[in-house]
Amino acid sequence: SYIIQRTLELELEKNNIEYSHDKIRTALKNMEYIEFKTAKQHLIVRTKINKLGQKILKVLNIPLPKIITPYNEFKEKYKI
Repeated sequence: SYIIQRTLELELEKNNIEYSHDKIRTALKNMEYIEFKTAKQHLIVRTKINKLGQKILKVLNIPLPKIITPYNEFKEKYKI
């Protein structure tokens, strides 16, 4: 996990994005998704992503997921 965090720190520095170790951990920890099934729908609902979390996704070239995404679309787009 240290290598991943350090790589992320270097990418943030390269893009002039201020961070702290705690803020990175908090931003990543708060990126949560909930799988929601009904008889007619299968959805992924994401929690709110803070500003640093949005910047982290952008630096890593990961598109910000919609708040509500059909499961199959999410699965295909994010290769889960």
